[in-house]
Amino acid sequence: MVTTHRALNGFKSMKDDELVITVQTILRAMDGNTHFATPSPALEDVQTQLDDFTAKLAAVRKRGAPEDTALKNESRVILVDIMAKLSYYVNLTANGVLSVLLSSGFPTNPMPTSAQPPVKVTGVRLMDTNQSGQVRLQFQMQKKVRIYEYRYAKTAEPDNWSERNSTTDSRITIIAPLEPGVRYIFEVRAVNQHGAGDWSDGASIIVR
Repeated sequence: MVTTHRALNGFKSMKDDELVITVQTILRAMDGNTHFATPSPALEDVQTQLDDFTAKLAAVRKRGAPEDTALKNESRVILVDIMAKLSYYVNLTANGVLSVLLSSGFPTNPMPTSAQPPVKVTGVRLMDTNQSGQVRLQFQMQKKVRIYEYRYAKTAEPDNWSERNSTTDSRITIIAPLEPGVRYIFEVRAVNQHGAGDWSDGASIIVR
């Protein structure tokens, strides 16, 4: 899948200080930037609105009067709107070229991660249940993985693995029937649409 890179317009959700810092970063990055020769709106207009907002934000923090807060919020709306227009100009000019977008100082959509099988499962544990000849399997779940495979063997026959079984539950998978008084070793691996991860380190138990 081809990813189209773009400058993000998330200014409305930013906190006040984050908005100020982000706009300052963009202004520094775009000042004299040959990729963006004719910014629209002009950077001078953006700077003027940023100065207005920071002054009104300082007034709120100094006095905190309701009128000051209202003035600050009104200035913020104008600043967010002007930055939305500037992001449109940046995206139109950069035309998806990541290096050009990054030079603008705007945050961009993240790079896609490589399609990979899951990592190795950890935290495999085995516990007795109330019934003889069975054990309960537990392990650490992984994000965005729902299917897990497990296998087991008698420790006296370590290469004689059972068939692979699957589970979606990392806490209450019950395995039976097993031979009482015999030590078994279990391994687990995670599976996603890109394949299966490595088998976990083995965990063993003597079946009650």
